[in-house]
Amino acid sequence: MPKGRVHFSKEDIGGEILPILTKGLYRDTLDALREYIQNSIDGESEHIELVIDPDVVSIADDGVGMTAEESRKAIRLGISDKSPLVNVGFRGIGVYSAFNLCDSLELFTKSAREAATTYRIYFDFQRIRRELLAEQERRTHGNPPQLYLEKLLEDSVFVEPTPEAPIDSHGTKTIMSGILPESYRRLNNWGEVVGYLQNVVPLPFSPQFAFGPVIEQRFAQEAYRVVPLTLQIGSRRESVYRPYTNALFKFGGLHPPKFFDLKDSRQSFGFAWVCVNDARETIKDPNVRGLLIKKRHFSIGDRRYLESYFGRTVYSRRITGELIIQHDNLIPNAARSDFESNSTRQAFLEILPKFTRTVDKWANDIQEQELAREVLVELAARLAEINHELPAIQRDRERLLKLNAELAFIDQRLKHHAKTLGQIEDKSLSRTQRLLQGAETSVREALLAQRKARRKVEEEVVKAVQREALAPTKRELAAAQSAPTDLVSLFDAFGLADSPDLRRALQFIDENILRAHLDDTSYRNALADLRDHIEESL
Repeated sequence: MPKGRVHFSKEDIGGEILPILTKGLYRDTLDALREYIQNSIDGESEHIELVIDPDVVSIADDGVGMTAEESRKAIRLGISDKSPLVNVGFRGIGVYSAFNLCDSLELFTKSAREAATTYRIYFDFQRIRRELLAEQERRTHGNPPQLYLEKLLEDSVFVEPTPEAPIDSHGTKTIMSGILPESYRRLNNWGEVVGYLQNVVPLPFSPQFAFGPVIEQRFAQEAYRVVPLTLQIGSRRESVYRPYTNALFKFGGLHPPKFFDLKDSRQSFGFAWVCVNDARETIKDPNVRGLLIKKRHFSIGDRRYLESYFGRTVYSRRITGELIIQHDNLIPNAARSDFESNSTRQAFLEILPKFTRTVDKWANDIQEQELAREVLVELAARLAEINHELPAIQRDRERLLKLNAELAFIDQRLKHHAKTLGQIEDKSLSRTQRLLQGAETSVREALLAQRKARRKVEEEVVKAVQREALAPTKRELAAAQSAPTDLVSLFDAFGLADSPDLRRALQFIDENILRAHLDDTSYRNALADLRDHIEESL
């Protein structure tokens, strides 16, 4: 037992601190890509190229590159000159993120701010892992530790000027060689790599997304950069974009994005852009369903983070978009799963319910308009059928009585949505109301059994049909074709029929109970009632 005070020394830092740190912070194989791409973005790159072929990964950029002093500082562990208020990566660990991914890491860098010297920064991760295994073997046999972090890194990490220059003018090229077998599969899976990059890189929008230009215009106003990235895996090479296309929406995107300010009475946290599906259905792709929080270009958590803040879950699932956080004091935690706890985070969490309520109202207004349009298209089509049927059933009292009841139901549904339709579909509403009035008059007159009145009504009906039954618009045709026609498609529209067992049960109920006991009109009305009920319940 030592006498007196004994202080902690460099010999008390074991070599295993390095794998402990890297495994703790970078649990996902692809997290290393995020860190090196982040360095390229911090280096003001205008374009990034990621190549995986097949056990070597390289990330090249055209950024400002590193000077001699910056190259020397780059190898430090747990020390960084980056400000957490400016850069996402600030813990001084990121350059070691590939420790569990590859055998060696090389960075070639040439600065745009000094003489055109290329520096090579080298990390021999394989040697470090070999030394750690030897240390574990010594401990297994009860021998004292011999491996300390300072000595371990001293023998395995260095910086040197080099005549090799895999860089044209300036920038940095990161090369990971000897990809470990457990990482090889994910790195060579195109879909997994693209999906990961879409969540962690400030990519531009796809040309297949009509709303991209207007959103990027807002990005430019807010000084929020997007950085083009090209990915190559084997012989496949493509530009990678944010995961939004027109195909996300039922009809290709009829509603432009809405922008929301994220602020309270004292401070602004950033802004959000939101798009809503153009049918009363969930967005089918779960990877883009809901809102994603981004800070300094990188995602915080996933799209489930905000779902619990929505009063009605269905609206979170019918929208897509991003919250762009610009407040300096909202600092991502190490795992990028949330923000570090502080008073600013608390204030941000407090404004989220107000924000989601505002989004709720906006989405609800649009969805109510969609519902009203769908009802109008449905009722107009049914009224056209009734008007065509009336001349042939003038003496069928039982059929006329059924139609009279159905027309009263149609009148009730039309009045329920009349205010909304008057604002958005005034001409179509007027046309449908005239069809309804004509049908109601025809039925009433026919029930009075007045031959003269019937002949007059028949002539009026023929004229009304010719005058009013105009060809439906493309939108009306699309809405009519997309309306659920059975129980399974109705549940599908709300994302409620994902289970194969549930689908079979719904199909049985539909075929053996509903259709067996209801005529066509009653069946259509039952589906409409059920759809309204589900809409109100979700």
